[in-house]
Amino acid sequence: MQLSTSSEIKGRNAPVVFPPHAWGRAAIVLGVTFLYVVFFRWLLERAGPVASALITVPVAAAGWYFGFKGGLISSFLGIFLNTTLLARFAGGDWLTWLASGWPGNLMLIAMGYVTSMLHERVVERVRFEEEFRIRERFLALMNILTKDVLDPKDADSTYYYLITHLVNMFVGDYAYLTYWDAGQEQAVFLASTLLLEQPHSGRVVLGAEEATVTASVLQSGRVLVIEDVSKSRHLIHPAPYGELSLPLRSALVIPLAAGRYRFGAATITYGTRRSFTREEIEYAELAGNQIALALWAREQGLRLQQRLKEAGALANIARVLSETERVGLETVLQLIVDSAKILIPGAERVVLHLLDDDRQTLVPRAIAGLADEVKTNLKMHLGEGIAGMAIASRQVVVIPDVQADERFVHRASAMHLRALIVAPIQSHDRLVGTISVQSNQVNAFSQDDGRLLAALSTQAAIAIENANLLERTRQDLKEINALYHISRGLAASLDADELDELMEDVVKLLQQDFGYYHVQVYVKDPENGEFLARHGSGEIGARLREQGYRLPVGAGIVGHVAEIGQPFVTNDVEQVVFFIRNPLLPDTQAELAVPIQVDGSVLGVLDIQQASPGRLTSRDLQLMISVADQLAAALQKARLYNDLQMSLQQEQAMRSRLIQSERLAVAGRLLASVSHELNNPLQAIHNALFLVMEDEKLSADGRQYLEIVLSETERMTTMLDRLRSTYRPAQTEDFQEIQLNRIVEDVCTLTATHMRHKQIAFEFIADPALPEVLAAPDQMRQVVLNLFMNAIEAMQTGGHLTAATRYLSEQGRVLFSVTDSGPGIDPEILPHIFEPFVTGKTTGMGLGLAIVEEIVRQHGGDIQAENDPSGGATFRVYLPVKGKGGRGERGKGNREEKE
Repeated sequence: MQLSTSSEIKGRNAPVVFPPHAWGRAAIVLGVTFLYVVFFRWLLERAGPVASALITVPVAAAGWYFGFKGGLISSFLGIFLNTTLLARFAGGDWLTWLASGWPGNLMLIAMGYVTSMLHERVVERVRFEEEFRIRERFLALMNILTKDVLDPKDADSTYYYLITHLVNMFVGDYAYLTYWDAGQEQAVFLASTLLLEQPHSGRVVLGAEEATVTASVLQSGRVLVIEDVSKSRHLIHPAPYGELSLPLRSALVIPLAAGRYRFGAATITYGTRRSFTREEIEYAELAGNQIALALWAREQGLRLQQRLKEAGALANIARVLSETERVGLETVLQLIVDSAKILIPGAERVVLHLLDDDRQTLVPRAIAGLADEVKTNLKMHLGEGIAGMAIASRQVVVIPDVQADERFVHRASAMHLRALIVAPIQSHDRLVGTISVQSNQVNAFSQDDGRLLAALSTQAAIAIENANLLERTRQDLKEINALYHISRGLAASLDADELDELMEDVVKLLQQDFGYYHVQVYVKDPENGEFLARHGSGEIGARLREQGYRLPVGAGIVGHVAEIGQPFVTNDVEQVVFFIRNPLLPDTQAELAVPIQVDGSVLGVLDIQQASPGRLTSRDLQLMISVADQLAAALQKARLYNDLQMSLQQEQAMRSRLIQSERLAVAGRLLASVSHELNNPLQAIHNALFLVMEDEKLSADGRQYLEIVLSETERMTTMLDRLRSTYRPAQTEDFQEIQLNRIVEDVCTLTATHMRHKQIAFEFIADPALPEVLAAPDQMRQVVLNLFMNAIEAMQTGGHLTAATRYLSEQGRVLFSVTDSGPGIDPEILPHIFEPFVTGKTTGMGLGLAIVEEIVRQHGGDIQAENDPSGGATFRVYLPVKGKGGRGERGKGNREEKE
């Protein structure tokens, strides 16, 4: 659309001159005047002087064609012509006709003025309508252009449609669009209406001379008019046009700027010489401003959409982060690289590397937009290339062209790579990897892309931190679970069979929960000192045990650990000179061995083996040390159990003897009492029989019978003396200084198995400052054992048994108490609990507590029994300390408690 012709626009403000067709108009006016003069006499004869009014026709024509001045001049010339013609053909003088015809003359002047004004109004209206039409077309085209910019049908062709509309608007031959990159201070070729010989893709940066035009118009903010390109200092022919032979005479460079927003410039070129009017320049400036506003709005819309996409992607990533436990780390990392490829314009490949601390390499963990065949070549050594620079600086690195950057590590898989962004992934102060975005186009990424990649790297760091925390938590739970099961098994393992079961459970648990390649427990053979494969995981462990596989001290890693008594771990067994590979375990890559030792003596070795790519860490070492300690405790406990079993058997025999002795003692007391009561009547009978025997009147048969009775009486007296001698109190030589705490511990060891089988929890609260007492050890042991057994029998299955000792310094006595959680003592028998044959049990004779009471009494002590309000019963035994000057005479620093 051409806005207006040069002649039209120039005529609006130019002075009144004859336009190219003015001579034709003058000819018309002169012709009409000539006809008027020729026919004046004829008209005068027929119409009279009124015919002179026809002079208004040429005057009106002159006023119409030549405006106000032309009409005024023609009016005076018409008056002069009419006066002259009337004086010539109608008679009279010139002044008479001039004076008499003044009304007509005034009308003639008015006619010239009116027609000239009417012409001006008509011309003004026509010009206004033309300007309105031009403005309407301009606005219509601007509306279409703005719509195409704001809502393009094809986003990739937006710039092409923009300059096409400008070419139509300003009737150019061709045009191109450039973008000004303020950050890089360079002009970028975006689009052209010409089909170029070398189609461009991506950003084509113009040279410094070519960028001068764009920079100049943006700096001035005014349209640059070049009517003769050959005489201009600006380079209008851009590099992408190459060697195209294009006619170029004039150019119109329109800045696309509005306020502080500077987009670039549109250059419209003409193949012929062109002059531009002020109105065209104004329209060009207005168009540039409107286009800039549309581009700014479009850019803001795209930025808003981009921000919304970024926010949505980050929100989606954040949501998935909360589900890391369910979806896994690999899924989160893949989501991050996929989001980066979608959100960053120009991204063709995205790779996320994680740092392998041991090998000091960057290993790819998530990839987007890359062929599978080149994925295996993406490992990088730490410190090399752009990734190494990003890690070293801990900043996002943007490389416009990697081919021109010497720091880039060139690989066969990266031969088409041109632009690159790398962002470090760091959790707090620890570097964990990098995320990089790649493109095959130069200058494909901006600083905003770097900002977005930094945000994604932060999300990756959070994901990795969450995954590591989750993994550590899971590992902790596995370790706690393993130690719990081992400890629980340890509590139940006493004999050899239970110990074997515990070891078997340990190796299965370690392999299943921690995924070790092989777990083996070696136990020292007491005969030759070699370490025998006792229990192992899986079929291999069973085969090693069947084969009787063993290692001497110093042979292999197991023998080395047995020799030095210290743990040993390696992640590369081939580097260990004393390593011996087992043929049944060909894939062993790492090995960890921990000694199982008790009191400095190595009783076994716990051996862990791992296959590649698994690795053994310090956490594995600490866990195995804890497991080895538990196994050592189990071995020691088994040994102690065997010793205790023997002691228990001896104790049971002693207990049987003590019970028998107690029974005899009680029976002796009872018999002594009975014999004492029977002895007096027997003596009376015996004396009476002697008196009867002295009677001489007694017959022989009577005497014989009396001798028999007397003999039996003597025999009964002898028997009662013998029974009386069976009961006597403890002798002084039986007493010695003893530590009551030790007596209680011995009895606790004796009854531990019995309590465990009955699921009774035992607690002993010992006073470490307890003084020694003077007592018969066996009788004191019998007291403690009897009180323990009574409490255990009262609680049946389950319950809690508490024993305690305490030194009562003010009283000079030692307190020993036994408390159970059973049903308590029947209140009816509580006052008589220490009497013989008094019991609340369905079994037993009720002599135990009577014996206990008697023993305590013989030791100068006292015993009490009472029921607890919360349930159960408590027995308290008070014994005096060994004497003055002993531990009972301590100062005020000792703990004192009143009872």
